[in-house]
Amino acid sequence: MNNSPAVRFAPRLMIFAVIVFAAVCTAAQFWRTDLNWITIPLSTYLAGPGSTYVRSVYYLMAIALLAFAWVTYIATTPALRSVLGSGLFAAAGLILPIVAITELFRGTPYQALAHVTHKVTSLATFLWLSFGMLLVSSRWRRDSGMQSGSLPGVVLAWAATFVLWFQVLISVFPNGLMEKLAIVLILLWLGWAARHILAASKRGLG
Repeated sequence: MNNSPAVRFAPRLMIFAVIVFAAVCTAAQFWRTDLNWITIPLSTYLAGPGSTYVRSVYYLMAIALLAFAWVTYIATTPALRSVLGSGLFAAAGLILPIVAITELFRGTPYQALAHVTHKVTSLATFLWLSFGMLLVSSRWRRDSGMQSGSLPGVVLAWAATFVLWFQVLISVFPNGLMEKLAIVLILLWLGWAARHILAASKRGLG
């Protein structure tokens, strides 16, 4: 594996982004006492009191995803690299700011267009991340340099994908609860993957 400082920086940036994103979005569930966190999706917190902080962590995660897309490609053995898998992370990073910005158009003449754009981009973000997680995890299971300790990544990737499709196909549980469960699983995978790359990098230096 390429052990340059840049390769080690990207996973650390992702770990930082995951921690800050989780902290701010969890705090938002408490400061927005006017919202029912079980029924209200996270996107609702992108407008209103404290929304600046929530949007800021979306932007931070977007930057982290772009760097992470590159490092997942570099960290994988050349024969097993997935352009599609890493590209899906990059694509999610590119449109995540759009997801956040569209909520600023509530109550404006552009509200209807912004609402449609938000629904399309947020769904695309979830799907691209879940498929990227599955692709990269499956490649790492066969990669001699990344195989050690790779099983949790596969389990988390499939769990997140199951929750996403269950939410889309079977509307039994509250939308806010299921969406936030999917987000938690995705954050856990991103944090795990970042630590996994760092661990593999240390093994390569040993």
